[in-house]
Amino acid sequence: MKTLLTLVRKNRYFFVPFLAWAIIGGLLPLYFSKETLFLTINGPRSLWLDYFQTGLTYIGDGVTFGALLIGLLIGKKFRLFLVGTAAFLFVAIVVQLIKHYIDAPRPIAYFPDPSIVHTVAWVNVHSSLSFPSGHTSTAFAMCCFTAMMLPVKAQKWALALFAIALLAGYSRIYLAQHFYEDVYVGSIIGTTASLLMFWLFELRNTGAAYRQKTALQNATANLNAL
Repeated sequence: MKTLLTLVRKNRYFFVPFLAWAIIGGLLPLYFSKETLFLTINGPRSLWLDYFQTGLTYIGDGVTFGALLIGLLIGKKFRLFLVGTAAFLFVAIVVQLIKHYIDAPRPIAYFPDPSIVHTVAWVNVHSSLSFPSGHTSTAFAMCCFTAMMLPVKAQKWALALFAIALLAGYSRIYLAQHFYEDVYVGSIIGTTASLLMFWLFELRNTGAAYRQKTALQNATANLNAL
């Protein structure tokens, strides 16, 4: 637990705004209906936003995270590659299990009158497996993972990474692919995945270092006893 809290403190520029989002974002469905939240976010439209959100949504594409992982592998950052791959796989498995278990309809299939849903002509709008948002989960996992890789002097860039992940989630509602709660839960899954994997690898390294230290102490004690 100490290692987990240390990781959160070290990466506070990502986790503090994320915690604020988790609290405030979690309260919104208590005050606004599912339909109101979706239509409010999906409603504002313009051609430049259509193009911008279409591009932005690819941040949550598995290909983007995969490219980052390949870059780490090429750069021989093997430990980070393993952590990132574990987080990516965790997200993929958890999201798909929940999606197929719940099988919630997407906005275009949910509303009796689909004409009230703003769609973008060149985007293929899906109709099933809405909850949770896979793109949002992946975006938050990738941005959280990247934030935790940053050196101390560059930690403030984690704020920008959080904003990018949140905008990727927003794009999923704007493009009529998901409801608000799909995005909210997706952000929790993605962030938890990266934090959990970093924590597990830290525990492993801490345990290995402790065993090495103990072995060295025992060897020294045996030599002194001779």
